[in-house]
Amino acid sequence: MSLWNRLFRRFRPLVIDDFGELAEHDVTPGSKVELCGEIEALETIECPLEGTQCIAIDYGAWPQSTTAGIDGAAPTSSRAFQLTCHQAVDFILHRNGLRLLVRVDRGRDVSELHHQLLERYGLGLRSEVQSIVGGDRIRVTGAVERLRDAGSPHRGDPYLAVIAAQRIWRMKKD
Repeated sequence: MSLWNRLFRRFRPLVIDDFGELAEHDVTPGSKVELCGEIEALETIECPLEGTQCIAIDYGAWPQSTTAGIDGAAPTSSRAFQLTCHQAVDFILHRNGLRLLVRVDRGRDVSELHHQLLERYGLGLRSEVQSIVGGDRIRVTGAVERLRDAGSPHRGDPYLAVIAAQRIWRMKKD
């Protein structure tokens, strides 16, 4: 293995295809991992634009500009700035009968922000959302917080591991 690979190996997450491999790869708390599985909702949040129950929402809004363009033209199609935020809730990631608890940064209340922007900008507000719902197949990159203890079967954790998510994205449907 080259020196370059040794130096940057610790910054790349360990890609784990089967959750059962967590124990085999000498994964410890703090290790970065990348996992793929299906979402099971613990709780949901409502999307302000679509009205659907989601696990995670990426929100973008573009209020209409009130300044004239460089050539003095009307600002009807220009946008002065973009506002983005996200909101998410903790969820379970499961695959092949094994379950992981994924903790996320909860972010900001997207519904409240959307209503504030609507009150301020009205119909000149352009907004869109990308959401992840229960049952979606996703990929998660994060740090392992805790692994299930191999102690008493009567006091075992319900989850194989707890992951602190750093990045979540939906997988393409086959």
